Amino acid sequence: MRLNINLASLKYEDVRQFYVRWRAAIGLTALLTLLLIGLAWINYSSTSQSKQRISEQQARIDALQKKREAAAITTNLPENHEVTAQKNYWNRQIKRRQLSWTQLFNDLQRIMPARAFVTTVHPEITPDDRLKLTLGIKGDTHANGLELVKKMEKSERFRAPGITAESVEKDAHTGAQMYRFDISTFYSPPTPAPGRAVAKEGF
Repeated sequence: MRLNINLASLKYEDVRQFYVRWRAAIGLTALLTLLLIGLAWINYSSTSQSKQRISEQQARIDALQKKREAAAITTNLPENHEVTAQKNYWNRQIKRRQLSWTQLFNDLQRIMPARAFVTTVHPEITPDDRLKLTLGIKGDTHANGLELVKKMEKSERFRAPGITAESVEKDAHTGAQMYRFDISTFYSPPTPAPGRAVAKEGF
């Protein structure tokens, strides 16, 4: 009688299939590693370029700041005071010429309350190059001044309006009681369309 005995202690495995899968896993891991290295390099390169651009811009800003400081020192020299004063004077004149009286009164007419009118206009250029107006307004009632300020606040032309003084007086012709208001406000003239001439009146 014959007996078939299996003396193997481990389960049979296909070694070839194991090596195929192992190599595929190694290859996929290597590919992912290369991809991550590539992304890291791109990110590093982009960051380096950004830092370089920031450094270049900062260097330009520093250079301009130094030129500005040097120009300020030259301007403030005692021998240049007269020239600086003349320059500032003509710069103010040029800016003041930007005010169109026609445009200003048209803007005021649109928001002026009924039975109220403008008596005086005093324009000036502030140190920060803004056009400031001090308006003298007369009206029949105290509410006229408050209404005008509210309309100015909603307007695109007037900024930060406020009543700086008010009084009551009698009209020289009719003897009626009139309310006078001094209103201070910043004025922003409309920007003319390109290629279009706008008549400007000085003050």
